[in-house]
Amino acid sequence: MDAPGWLSRQQADVPPGDWWLGANERRVLAGLRFIHRRADWRLGRWTAKAALAHRLGVPVTRIEVLAAPDGAPEAWVDGAPAPVAISVSHRAGRGLAVIDANPGSVGCDLELVEPRSSAFVREWLAASERRLLDDCDPSRRAALANLIWTAKEAAAKVRREGLRLDVRGAVVSAPNGWAMSRWRPLRVDWSDGAGITLGWWRAEPGWVMAIAGEPAPKPPYAIVNA
Repeated sequence: MDAPGWLSRQQADVPPGDWWLGANERRVLAGLRFIHRRADWRLGRWTAKAALAHRLGVPVTRIEVLAAPDGAPEAWVDGAPAPVAISVSHRAGRGLAVIDANPGSVGCDLELVEPRSSAFVREWLAASERRLLDDCDPSRRAALANLIWTAKEAAAKVRREGLRLDVRGAVVSAPNGWAMSRWRPLRVDWSDGAGITLGWWRAEPGWVMAIAGEPAPKPPYAIVNA
């Protein structure tokens, strides 16, 4: 089984103009009214298409990333479905795309490390997750809170429901601990009987990200020279 590949890009990396968008993608873009929404969408699509072009060995102009009826992104090459699963996230001018060649589903999320309010923690984190925050060093609290949230979002995307799903029923744990370096295993237990979603998490200065999949993915690798 192949490992998923991940690629991150900044807003400044997005090419000017729309030459790299397919006809279907241009129609989607034309329907987005707000400037910031258009910028975020273009960032996500460029990050995804750059990752796909590297993985599939085709130019970005032959690739389209379109939303399925359930809203999850799907990759197409020359009008035909590409043999990969894809997930896209963007936050504060940074995009993340994950490509998995295995049959199944993949989800990713990217978050800026910023304080989360007590109300957010009470509303969205499970009792075990709240205890984890209470017991951690205060200097790590923001990173850990955002990391837990990325894991919930990534796992929800694996179920192809995103935040339509009540992620308060997703309980995040780290089998190998919460030391914040390199990719490390994560586990999400669902209280609605959906079982377990497995994946990986990573912390960088100011950022956290998570990748999850079904079947359980191997440790992700960075896509380079894309």
